[in-house]
Amino acid sequence: MLTPARLADHAVRWVAGESFPMIRPQPGALAEGGCLEGVDAGARARLDYYEGGYGYALADVTVETAAGPRAAQVYLPRCPAPQAGATWNLAEWQARWGEIVTLAAEEVMLGYPGRDPAVHARRYRMILARAAARIRAREPSPATLRRPMRPDDIEEFARSQPYANFFAVEEYDFRHRRFDGAWSPAVNRAAFFTADAATVLPYDPARDAVLLIEQFRVGPYGRGDSECWSLEAIAGLIDPGETPETTVRREAVEEAGITLGPLHRVYGYYPSPGAKTEFIYSFVAEADLPEGTGGLGGLAAEDEDIRAHVVPLARALELVETGEIGNAPLILSLLWLARNRERLRASG
Repeated sequence: MLTPARLADHAVRWVAGESFPMIRPQPGALAEGGCLEGVDAGARARLDYYEGGYGYALADVTVETAAGPRAAQVYLPRCPAPQAGATWNLAEWQARWGEIVTLAAEEVMLGYPGRDPAVHARRYRMILARAAARIRAREPSPATLRRPMRPDDIEEFARSQPYANFFAVEEYDFRHRRFDGAWSPAVNRAAFFTADAATVLPYDPARDAVLLIEQFRVGPYGRGDSECWSLEAIAGLIDPGETPETTVRREAVEEAGITLGPLHRVYGYYPSPGAKTEFIYSFVAEADLPEGTGGLGGLAAEDEDIRAHVVPLARALELVETGEIGNAPLILSLLWLARNRERLRASG
């Protein structure tokens, strides 16, 4: 049962730069909320786990209710308290973060009780990004040739997360409908869980040139590739609350120091649906790429070491044929551009 309650001399503020609030002492202020009754030991332990990862702990307080003062406990930040932002607004939080944070909480609690809750706090931005990806995945997509999905097509028995860091691995025990309508046997499958990503290939119609990014990639290194520096389109993970379009414009500034013009959507796709959850939104962008564009770039805070190349489109397509370009999003974007270049040059 939730009873309306107020805590005197306290205020609810955003934690600066985060998706969640905090309650902190503030003379003369009034924090409004609810008093939750009937919390058993199991629920209390789960709440302690979730809140503890972010440095919050229960404190004894006295709240005002319609029936008068009563003793209660509230999660307050431990010292030193995080930096406070603006006054927190429930409606604003619900609109921007409510659904994302609720899904993120489900991932956090996959670690209960064995995983250190502080681990979740350190990677919380990625947890939010994965939650946002799950929400985007709900958007309807065509099923004119393939089998349309129905709500009862998959029966999940168990879900776990044996690995979680910047990326995560989730395991599922489930069965699914077969094409003949019968149930499949129960199976165990694992998925490498990332956030969604967006890529953009800058194209200068006047020069018929594209900008390519070069950087070291751990994937080829882990595979034992003879060449671990990869030629790619500008790319980045979609931050929670961002759109794919916002992501590529931000990444173009961070990786290459350029401002993009009109965006043209290429495709949205799973590069490896048998193993990875990653969904990529690819674009070609019109951009001015004058002499001198390119060189070294990247964010030092993210340990990026990036080199940008401006090359004729014909040269980039040659690199696809020779295999020097082996990055799937870049290959798709270049082939799309080759098919649409005359239209873009005519309109530019």
